[in-house]
Amino acid sequence: MVGRLVASSERSRLDPFVVATGDAAPRDQRDLMERPFFSLAKAKRVAPILYEAGAVRVEVFAVAEHGMATIWDADLLIWAASQIVAAETAGLKTSRFLRFVPYQLLTAVGRQTGARDYKLLKNALVRLQSTVVRTTIRQGEHWRRRQFSWINEWEEMTRRDGRAEGMEIGEYPEFRARRGGF
Repeated sequence: MVGRLVASSERSRLDPFVVATGDAAPRDQRDLMERPFFSLAKAKRVAPILYEAGAVRVEVFAVAEHGMATIWDADLLIWAASQIVAAETAGLKTSRFLRFVPYQLLTAVGRQTGARDYKLLKNALVRLQSTVVRTTIRQGEHWRRRQFSWINEWEEMTRRDGRAEGMEIGEYPEFRARRGGF
């Protein structure tokens, strides 16, 4: 997804939440790390993950071309959730679209900022979007089945010379969960 995409009617009506500084500290996400919802391997994983606890079942599937989202890719979700929490705590309006400068994200999660690192970031976004999670969730006496990807979409804004001006991710689980999703 390189270059600017044509704005959909929904996107044109919503203002993205623009990360101001990227200084929000990532939240403690032990629950994310305690459950096997991401690949722990550095090599591409395509074998599905099945997690069962009582009557709850979570299945994670990868697209063979990209592999499964890794625990290192999850850093992006944790960072994004931290940005939203910090903004809401400060009384700022948030959106299901999060716009940021890649440098902000890379430095905040302790990564380098060379050309290779920007490419790795894009690969992480592809894996987060292409990994599919299927789950059953209990809500009172009712059970619901859900299927989603870690992020719904992403976009990169570049100049003609290929230099990244910004990125945007749209609708990710933390945002949906805060709004009564899942």
